[in-house]
Amino acid sequence: MKIESYKYRGFFTALLCVLLLLLPPASFGFAGWVGIPLFFAACFLRVWARMHIGEHSRGGELACPEIVKTGPYRYIRHPLYLSNFMAGVAFAVFHAGFSFGTLWFCGLYGGFLWWLAWNENGFLRGAVASQKEQSRGIALALWNDRFTWLWQIIIILFIFLRKNAL
Repeated sequence: MKIESYKYRGFFTALLCVLLLLLPPASFGFAGWVGIPLFFAACFLRVWARMHIGEHSRGGELACPEIVKTGPYRYIRHPLYLSNFMAGVAFAVFHAGFSFGTLWFCGLYGGFLWWLAWNENGFLRGAVASQKEQSRGIALALWNDRFTWLWQIIIILFIFLRKNAL
């Protein structure tokens, strides 16, 4: 099945990152200390989910041979979307502190991820559930998400530059 708008999710996420960078930066304080552990929790959840889902098609079309029901998928339907949201909240709080701009950004980003999950749920209705344990190593999970890590590093650099140079 192909969800036409799915291939543009990276473009929409990039636009949201630009929106985040347009918010006035806050000085590092309590919010920064909240954002850092939230980001690491998001990374942990992402690696744990990737250890169970493995390599999967997420390019221009949504493809899924079977639904994973192990690891975090046992408890959460879309742990990768949740980890994305947690990282987005961490970036927003770290950059703009506890502000109305942060609240708006988190609401907009959460709504976007909810919409992606809702579309994916419709796609997954016909997929077969798998209960077999398929945990892979951490190194493979990190490698399978290499582009996500690259973009997160780029976002962190832009936030650092925005807070300190602009």
